[in-house]
Amino acid sequence: MRESPGSLVRTVLLCVLALVAVGYALLGPRPSTSGSDDRIVLNYWEKWTGTEAAAMQRVVEAFNASQDRIHVNYLTMSSIDEKAMLSIAGGAPPDVLGLWSFNLPFYAQADAILPLDLPGITAETYAPAVRPLVFDGDRQLAGVNTCSSVALYVNLDHLDRAGLSGGDGDRPQTLEEFDRMVGPLSIVEHGEVVQAGFLHMDPGWWHWCWPGYFGGKLYDVETDTATIDSPENVEAFTWFQRGQRRYGRDALRRFQSAPTDNPSPYRNFLTGRLSMTIQGPWMARVIAESAPKLNWAAWPLPGPVGSPEAPAGPIECDILVVPRGAPHPDEAMEFIAFTQRQDMVELVSSLHAKPSPLMEVSESFRLEHPNHSIAAHEAILHSPNGFGTPPLAGWPELNAALTAGVDRIWNGDEDVATVLAEVQSEVEAQLERARIRRERRNQPRFGTGP
Repeated sequence: MRESPGSLVRTVLLCVLALVAVGYALLGPRPSTSGSDDRIVLNYWEKWTGTEAAAMQRVVEAFNASQDRIHVNYLTMSSIDEKAMLSIAGGAPPDVLGLWSFNLPFYAQADAILPLDLPGITAETYAPAVRPLVFDGDRQLAGVNTCSSVALYVNLDHLDRAGLSGGDGDRPQTLEEFDRMVGPLSIVEHGEVVQAGFLHMDPGWWHWCWPGYFGGKLYDVETDTATIDSPENVEAFTWFQRGQRRYGRDALRRFQSAPTDNPSPYRNFLTGRLSMTIQGPWMARVIAESAPKLNWAAWPLPGPVGSPEAPAGPIECDILVVPRGAPHPDEAMEFIAFTQRQDMVELVSSLHAKPSPLMEVSESFRLEHPNHSIAAHEAILHSPNGFGTPPLAGWPELNAALTAGVDRIWNGDEDVATVLAEVQSEVEAQLERARIRRERRNQPRFGTGP
């Protein structure tokens, strides 16, 4: 039977990937087996650069000095998730690999990482919102490197000029109270936005997060079904769309494309053009470096779900895993266990201006922390209403479909329910293709672990 053009293309692509994997195994970074003093050498690949990489270097140095059997060789690189999978397929993985928590379902489902056995560490070691990001059932698949929650950053001088209080006791407790703050903080002159109170798409990095504030989710891991067009999600993205309509689409486009002296993605908040924005805890470091005179605070963003004591908010983690085929898995787990020590976690978290992902947090960590609003980020990590990206191996594909839908909702006047229904259909097809692939490869679905 003659092979179809599509089958031929797939065959060629598979051959190319196989050759790349073999080449990476032969020519890529090679794991060492011992150092000059006969220590076992672990190769640790990490995605960070600059000050973030330097912070983890201090943990590596502390581990190397703590014993005389193992030496960790610390390498930082870009596109680490792609290079790591090629190295695993080619049979030459590192011993320890630094990834993002959203990578974990794919790597676990592909059987590309080993479950961890870390003495003294259980799910209860970590803050409640962190646990689902590193465990599958009762199996720990990753250690936490650092963790971030997303909070609302507020220009307190803008609040003062608008006659709004910025004290903790007067911060908005409900979404309605928050929405009422946006109007007085917005300045529009002759149809042009001079100052925006809040923009859902500035910076636009967490467009997937809005349903979580309304009790919605994008995917049901128990039933392996998409829930994109649920009533909670329609309500969330209707509120999202109203944020654009407050100013007008064309006026917002001019506002967001206007040149400023600060080209960074934080520019509108740092330059005072934006009064409130959602950001991660690293924002404190950015402000200290780029706008040290800015008078600011961070609060959890209120939503229909959550409370001041148990706020909602998105969570992201940097994780450490042991690739399948790692030359020294036992020693790799010993190193990861060292990184989970409270003193090591607090060292890196403080240098990154992030909250600790652990349940136990020292008072000195809080008192000396470079982010003076770190309590807001901690509250989200310890809340039952904190949430991460869907625990789905096909998250990048789902996210691409959702992103296209969100762009239509924000940049146009389309009906929210109609757009989400179309995204729902597309994601349902994605999930069905994924189910067929799993069955063909005899892979268990992530989220169904013991």
